[in-house]
Amino acid sequence: MHELGITQGIVERAREAARQAGAVKVTDLFLTITPAADFQPESIEMYYEMLTDEDEMLRGAALHFARASIAATCLACGEEFPTETPRPSCPACGSQQVTFDPREAMIQLTDVGVDDGPQGESAPAGDDSRDEPAPADPPAVPPGGSTN
Repeated sequence: MHELGITQGIVERAREAARQAGAVKVTDLFLTITPAADFQPESIEMYYEMLTDEDEMLRGAALHFARASIAATCLACGEEFPTETPRPSCPACGSQQVTFDPREAMIQLTDVGVDDGPQGESAPAGDDSRDEPAPADPPAVPPGGSTN
């Protein structure tokens, strides 16, 4: 159920980024998720829909998920290595006793796409170029943590 708290943090950060950009509507949220996340993107989507059902600014925004690797350490031999899998095996000794770097985020809000007014044009929050999404202030969620 910690996905609810994580999603609440994402919603709050997206709303703040949109307000700072003077937007009337959030159209897209871009999130990066690592193997340390012990949940599926579908659960974030479900809670997002629930939390924004009556929110004109955020309702209906498309959630885009990208995957990222995370640093891992083998508890058996001490090998440090990057991984993109949730249950990695150590490349040095084959052990599955592996831990993820607790300082790295499970999920981050990296960009917010917005509709900034009556022209109906969509643009990233905080960027007038309309070419590249601008980074939002990301809620970094450490493994086992929440944004609250």
